[in-house]
Amino acid sequence: MKRHFIPFALAALAALPLAAQQKAAADSNVVAVVNGEKITAAQLDQVWNRMSEKMRAQYEKNSGGKRGFLDNYVRKRLLLQQAVNSGFDKSPKVQAELQAARESALFDLYVRDVLASSVVSEETVRKFYDEHPKDFVKGERARVRIIFVSSTKRTPSAARAIIANAMQELIAAKSNPEKLPEAFAAAARKYSEHPSAPNGGELGWVERSALEPKVAEAAFTMRRQTVSGIIEDTDGLHLLLVEEREPESTMSFEDARAGIREFLMNTNAQKVLEAINKKTAELRASSKVTIYADNVR
Repeated sequence: MKRHFIPFALAALAALPLAAQQKAAADSNVVAVVNGEKITAAQLDQVWNRMSEKMRAQYEKNSGGKRGFLDNYVRKRLLLQQAVNSGFDKSPKVQAELQAARESALFDLYVRDVLASSVVSEETVRKFYDEHPKDFVKGERARVRIIFVSSTKRTPSAARAIIANAMQELIAAKSNPEKLPEAFAAAARKYSEHPSAPNGGELGWVERSALEPKVAEAAFTMRRQTVSGIIEDTDGLHLLLVEEREPESTMSFEDARAGIREFLMNTNAQKVLEAINKKTAELRASSKVTIYADNVR
């Protein structure tokens, strides 16, 4: 959707379950296994969806989409495993920080899901969705791989020689569409200077607006599962492989609900604050609280 919703709070992801790597590899819901620790598609989606829409768009445009995000998430899991295995998480200072983070997350979630419900009700969220249909239109998307060779770092003829070598390696795979993505990924890792090269040139699902004009025109007109001709622009030379395409569609209310809720909470922040103050005043009046001001230093 067009509005950029800012999450009200981020909760820490619970530890992932352990399982044998061989068993996990056979599970179609498992996207990675890190030292025996499974990462499922659902868990990856949970972390992916916690990011802002802007951050996800940046991954889609420059870092291989969700697959590129998975690579970074695996790196994060490796560091977290190291932190636990070394006993770093047991230090009093770290325990205090973790407790503070838990309290902050619990506070924000309680405000969001309980106190703010009087300000941003389910009916309000649904009304916003129904009254702003254009905000939830998802443009036509294509799942794209790219090979890019810069013509600003070398002479045009040198750039063409490199892209020609990549094209030559793809010719043999053109007759076998099933092998083409694998061959293209290998060529991207070998020749491409695009940030997506380590991920086999995978851009993930991208909309037309996320691509340079000449690249976008090719991506949304060429046949799927074929390699484009050489596309030249002011920056360099490109080869594309379009694996899939999706037509324009509308985000369902279920998918849009969380984002709308966060947006409405931010736009009604003053009312939410008033609800918090009212509730804490009620609790203070009905609770026994003793403050030792002289001990505050």
